[in-house]
Amino acid sequence: MRIWNKVFFTAAVLFFSLNLLAQDSSFRFGVKAGLNLSTAIVNEATNTRFKTGYHIGGTVDYLLPKNFLIQSGLYLSAKGSKIDNLYGSNYMGGKPDFTHTFNQFYLELPIRGAYRLNVSNDFNIVLGVGPYLGYGIGGKTKQKLNSGTWSEGNTEIEWDTFGNGVFDEGRDYLRGETLKRFDLGIGFGVDLEYRKYVLGIGYQCSVMDIASDDYYYPDLRYKNSVNIQISVGYKF
Repeated sequence: MRIWNKVFFTAAVLFFSLNLLAQDSSFRFGVKAGLNLSTAIVNEATNTRFKTGYHIGGTVDYLLPKNFLIQSGLYLSAKGSKIDNLYGSNYMGGKPDFTHTFNQFYLELPIRGAYRLNVSNDFNIVLGVGPYLGYGIGGKTKQKLNSGTWSEGNTEIEWDTFGNGVFDEGRDYLRGETLKRFDLGIGFGVDLEYRKYVLGIGYQCSVMDIASDDYYYPDLRYKNSVNIQISVGYKF
């Protein structure tokens, strides 16, 4: 619930700000939502898989001369990864003993330089590239035991992805892997604009290691490596 309170507050601030900026005709606003396919580069893993998520938010374009523009906005973006065999631990028979699923919810601010190709009066192609900033606001990391059970009889435990990693409050020394909240990367995108409707495809890649410097897992390195985004939008 705390995540959605932050989202609603951010959306209200963004809406108020957009109303103020809308007085300048150089700005064009819109909304966008769609699918994320994300994974990560993890140094201690033998296999990482894609995880399905989503993104939703408001967009703003600042129009420049000669069809150039600056693309930005604010999004809620759900990312993560599924990792088999973290730290190379196996049961007999070659099966990984557990699978980690990292769930990460970010507020993201992209800033892209872009160019609009006017194909016809109703159809444009917009090409953009630039950095993005992300701040983790929530999410759970799950560790699933694929064979057998732990001593308590359970097969899955979870903890806050951006927290202290404690998954048993009665024994605070029992911790899992955690991530830093701040992320920085670069993104590319192609938007197909038909009148006020937009179909977009984008790609993001982090440029920094976001694994926490934890006492229990000091050698872990985690980087959001692939985030393919497919979205639909509308320009006001």
